[in-house]
Amino acid sequence: MRSLSNCSFQERWTGKWFHSGMVNLLHVNSSFIENKGVCVENEGDKYILEDKSEGCFRCVVIHEKHPNVLQYKETYCETRRSSLDSMCNQIPGDASLLSMYRSDATPEPCPFKGPFSFTYSRGSGECARPVSRVDSCITDSRIRLRYQACADVAGSESSSEELQCLATWKDGNTRYLVGKLSHKMATTDEDRYRCFVYERNAHEHPVTFRVAQSGDATCNGLLSATEGSRTMKLTKEVHSTHCRYPTWVTDHHHWHTLDYKQSFQFSHKNATLRISNDSDSENAGKEMRVVCHSINESGEKQVTLTAHVTVGCESGYVCMVFHRRDGHVIELQQTSNFAPAADEACHPNNFNAAALPFATLITATPKPRTCPSIGRYNVLGVNRDDGKAASRRTGAASGAAREANCADDIESMFVGCSKSENLEFHSACTSDSVSSFACHGSWEDNGTNYLIASPLSRRSTGPPRFCFIYTENEKGHLQFSSVTDTCTRNINPGVSGAWVFNVTNIGHCAESTAMQSSSAKLACQSWLLVVSCFLTALAASR
Repeated sequence: MRSLSNCSFQERWTGKWFHSGMVNLLHVNSSFIENKGVCVENEGDKYILEDKSEGCFRCVVIHEKHPNVLQYKETYCETRRSSLDSMCNQIPGDASLLSMYRSDATPEPCPFKGPFSFTYSRGSGECARPVSRVDSCITDSRIRLRYQACADVAGSESSSEELQCLATWKDGNTRYLVGKLSHKMATTDEDRYRCFVYERNAHEHPVTFRVAQSGDATCNGLLSATEGSRTMKLTKEVHSTHCRYPTWVTDHHHWHTLDYKQSFQFSHKNATLRISNDSDSENAGKEMRVVCHSINESGEKQVTLTAHVTVGCESGYVCMVFHRRDGHVIELQQTSNFAPAADEACHPNNFNAAALPFATLITATPKPRTCPSIGRYNVLGVNRDDGKAASRRTGAASGAAREANCADDIESMFVGCSKSENLEFHSACTSDSVSSFACHGSWEDNGTNYLIASPLSRRSTGPPRFCFIYTENEKGHLQFSSVTDTCTRNINPGVSGAWVFNVTNIGHCAESTAMQSSSAKLACQSWLLVVSCFLTALAASR
């Protein structure tokens, strides 16, 4: 049914739209299209618009292909208005199909996700060697196309483009995609918007896509996936479906660095890892997707594997080594450079385990574990993290035990004495000044011992976890250092670190208990003697 007085466009069309050939974005509201006119009559997808600036009328047939894409055909603008059917029938079947793209379009997932290898042609022959690559980005609405130059193909060149997918739809058997390209030559929206026709061949193994790209910011001239300004054949690169991270890692799906600046989350299928950065770090907001590709070496306490990594729209292969330290503690080594091929990631030219740093990871809710080296120790000397020597003092312990009138002097260390999983530092200033830590895991590596512990009572700004690193010197003293981010291997225990001190063993925990009982007994006997003497004196005076 026609509406002469309430002619209007779809409310969801309201906004600003890109139109190829127009200098500025076109504004659309419920009854007006900029540069086209005001709606005066409509039936279904047919509209008569009055262009008051030109004093003429035109029929426009508009099809919404996607919430982000409008396509239309139109007549010439006539000074005399006739009936809607009469005007709209003047549009020939081969009239140009014009496109409008929403300027603030919400991106949507791309129909093909990397990694792919692909060949391409710009009409002068197929560039097949070396092959080009398509990689997915962290956000599934973006892909990165890396074109290689072929010496025997004119017009081929090495370049990189990033495609943001904005809309997909299907006309008959033909599938379309509209997106925006970002590359060094794209300076305007005319350069960025492109239309694609694609088809998926699921019968081939691995799966392939044929893709044709428009030569301008319209969909004109795109008739099939094999005809376009540029055509491509994408071949899916298949990762091993059998590659899984170690079960002793994925039994806990969530891990953190000691300082909580990085989070490691494993998928329930145990093949994908997502590494995210805390908002306080300099890499805030960046996420890394790590997909297990192949296992190189697998042992009870160490696994070396190759993984495909994506950061933003950059991707490649890395070598990773997982170390099993304790039930709630693991360590990870990972190459920093992305190798273009899987077999290059763990090659000796790219991978040297002795030179790679360790990332110490702990579960989100670690359980207490029995502390190592149980016993009583005297603290021989302490250096604070400000670098100034302060005999028998420490910034880390005093942070948990600070009293208003306490000198923060650390006198002794009790390991596993009150509880097998507790580590305590006692201050000389008062009997109540005790800094207590819960042990979560320990191990020995190349003659150096490592202990993960967390303060049982800490300030909101204090470190959530500590790594205590210690060795035994030739005098039998234990040399300690502590750090709060990871159990780094460049620490010299007793010399460098955030908190540095030496201790010497003075006996077993049981001896401490016996001494305390003996002291209490002597105190009790002395008190009874005083009371007895007082009562005797009182009786004699009567």
